[in-house]
Formats: sequence, C-alpha cells, structure tokens
Amino acid sequence: MHPYHAIMGTGGILVLTGIFLTWNLSRNIEKFRLGTGSISKFMFLGGILTALGFIELIVGMGTEVMALPAILGPALIVYALSESGLVRAKPEMLLQVAVIVGSLVLSGDRVLYIIESFSAIAVVILMDAAAFYVHTPLQYGRLARLSAWMFTLFVPLNAANPGSPVAVGLYLLSTALWVAVLLALHGVLRARFPRTAQEGL
Repeated sequence: MHPYHAIMGTGGILVLTGIFLTWNLSRNIEKFRLGTGSISKFMFLGGILTALGFIELIVGMGTEVMALPAILGPALIVYALSESGLVRAKPEMLLQVAVIVGSLVLSGDRVLYIIESFSAIAVVILMDAAAFYVHTPLQYGRLARLSAWMFTLFVPLNAANPGSPVAVGLYLLSTALWVAVLLALHGVLRARFPRTAQEGL
C-alpha cells in the first residue's frame, strides 16, 4: 500500500471514531433534552455515508460509486444538526465550506476531488458541532474549532500538493484532536447528566 494511502487510512479510522463519538454524544444529549433519539439517527447515517468517501482513498473504488454517499452524507448531517437545535450556526462554518469548495481550482482530478470535498465538508461540520454545542465548555470549544480549521486547511494544501508532509500532518493532527475533544466531552456528559437539565451539556 502506498504510504499516502496508509496515512489516510489511519486518519480514516480516526474519522470513523469521531463520527461514532459525535453520534453517541448527540444521541445522549438529544434524548436528555428533547426526549427523542430520531434526529441523531440521521447524523449517524450521514456520518457513515461520509466515511465511505474515505474508503476510496484506501481501496480505490470508482468515483461513480462514491458520488451519491458523498453528497447525501453532508446533507443528512446538516439536516440533523439544524433540526435538533442543539448546535448554533456560525459564520465561520460557511467560511470553512467556502475554503474547501474554493480549493477545487487547485485539484487536477476534479471529479474525484469534488467527491472527496463533500466528505471533507461533512467532517468539518461534525468538528464544528463539537465546538458549537450550546453548552460545550469554552476550552473544549476552542480546541474543536482548531481541529476544524486544521482540517479545512488540509484540504487546499492536499489539493495543491497531494501527500505533502504539511497536509498529511494537518490531517492527522486535526482528526486526533477532534477525537480527543469528543472523549473529553463524553466525560463532561457523564459528570453533568445526573444533575439538573440546566447544568447538562
């Protein structure tokens, strides 16, 4: 396996872990605050579809196969977050999406890169979700925002020079930081849920 694919595969495992942790966090918060778990199911499905976009980097599946999941994944995630009311929309989310979309001009293989960009947008949105949950502690929110921006910067850098050390480093650091923040937020969740709803995450 090419080293680039191996590194992306490692990051892909972190992405899958982050998707699961985000879903589990959202599921528990939604159940506690809204009394339902149906919205987080859309997030989970969107996350799984997003993860399929990273499989292409490892096993080289055809772009036609990956197109539909890559497009539906972000759409379902955005729907779940907007319907839950648990995440505050921020202008920097739009800026991050603009950077990712704008990086299309740097890529040689436009079709493949468009598909990968949809997956990247979904990951950034999930990272922002950890940052902008209504009651996310400030220090964790800042770290989650940092992970989202590092991942956002990875996209154009990798488009301009695929597999460059800086791009790969940003990819691994951003996904590892995201997972670390989510694990910390699960600790906050366990500490606060036995208390009142007003104190819950």
